[in-house]
Amino acid sequence: MLPLTTDKDRVALILAFAAILAQPSVKAQVSGNEVVANIPFAFQIGSSYLPAGTYKLQLQGDDLLWVKGNSGSGVMMVMRGEANAPSSKSAIVFHHYGNQYFLREVRTDGNGDLLWASETKAERRAKLEESAANPNSGPREDSKVEIALSAPPR
Repeated sequence: MLPLTTDKDRVALILAFAAILAQPSVKAQVSGNEVVANIPFAFQIGSSYLPAGTYKLQLQGDDLLWVKGNSGSGVMMVMRGEANAPSSKSAIVFHHYGNQYFLREVRTDGNGDLLWASETKAERRAKLEESAANPNSGPREDSKVEIALSAPPR
């Protein structure tokens, strides 16, 4: 280990540690703390179909995302990933095919970490149906829809 010989070196090291410790994680922001999303369309998580409405999301343990609304709820397995760049806003991301929406990601403001779910059989089927209906369209970037997250009302 190199000795810190100047005050400048010491300050740089303290700032580096402070930046690392201040970095929020998806788990810290979603786990234990509910976030709220107003979702204007029906959607699917895992095998659960949920109607449009206001939903609370909360991470249970390390790999289960609980989504609960007045009209329904569901749980989905999630994995941790890292985005190419920190997100500029907290949001959930849906993949959209025809009139079907599939919850796939949870991103948090200022954080490069994200929670994501793998593609389900239902989503693969919807994607194939969309491709068959529009064979010359190629891959679509507009198949992702982001919905902002907020803290629950107190």
